[in-house]
Parts: sequence; C-alpha cells; structure tokens
Amino acid sequence: MGAAGLFTKSDLVTLGRAASLAEALTEDFFGLTLGEWRRNPYGVFTRKESLSTLHETNVFASVIRYPARCDSERVRDHRYGIVLQDPNILLALLRSAEHDLWALGLFILTHELVHIVRFRRFGVDFFATVADRDREERVVHQVTGEIFSGVTNMAHILSLYRDYDDAFNHCPNNR
Repeated sequence: MGAAGLFTKSDLVTLGRAASLAEALTEDFFGLTLGEWRRNPYGVFTRKESLSTLHETNVFASVIRYPARCDSERVRDHRYGIVLQDPNILLALLRSAEHDLWALGLFILTHELVHIVRFRRFGVDFFATVADRDREERVVHQVTGEIFSGVTNMAHILSLYRDYDDAFNHCPNNR
C-alpha cells in the first residue's frame, strides 16, 4: 500500500488479478457470452490517472461514461470506465485488522461491473435522478452480495464497505 495514499505497482497487479475474476463472476451471474469485456471494453483508472474533477471523497469507486473511438466495425457512442479512489480504499484497509486489498478490490470491481452491465443490458439510466441512483445503488449492492453469496471472507469485506459508508453518512457536510 502506498504511503502517499496512492496505489503502488504491486497494488495495481493485485487489482488487475481481482478485475479478471470480477469479470468472470459478473459474466457467470448475468449469463453473458464469453468475451463480453473484449467486445465491450471498459477502462479502469486510478486517482493518479484520472482528472481531479473525478476525485471523490465519499466512495471507493465510480463509473464514468466517455466517448468511444470510432476505430472498430461496431461503433458505440460511448464506453464506460471505473475510477478507483485509491486514498479511500487504502484508508478503509488501514482501519481494518485485515489488510486484504485483493478481496476488497474484487468486491469493488465486481460492484462497478454490475453497474456497467445494468447500464448496457438493462437500460438503467446513467443520468438518473438522485432518488433513482440511490435505488439503483441498493439493487447493485444486493446483486453484488448475491454474486458473492457463500464466499467465506465476504462478511469482512461487506463490513469494510459498511463501516466506510456509515462514517461518510454521519459527516455533517455530506448530507
């Protein structure tokens, strides 16, 4: 874990492995075809790689939408990306007795991939109202929990997520 609140090269390797499994779990859960992510690529960006306007203090990650290049036969008007908030993730791990970036990264990336699938396949509005986004967040969190049902250390990972969410929601400036 980086001392400056940013991911190290080793952290990025760990998250890359987590992303591969997150893709497979999401494909299996939704019955997606093999190679879904190659045909519909998404980007993963860290805080260092993203614009400062995408830096958020209240989330582990967020999904962005950006214009796609028109260099393929199958032209899409946009692509999705996941912006990881390194400092928030690392701080959650430091507050925990277990520093398991792989497991937390797997949960976060799977959660964000569920969002992407729901935007692409289920017509969920990327630009929804705050109330609709809150409802969608609950649905995605439930689906992510279903994907991980039966995983032994998932209760710990969910507690990291809950503890972070509770801490943020009790800050007076964040209501």
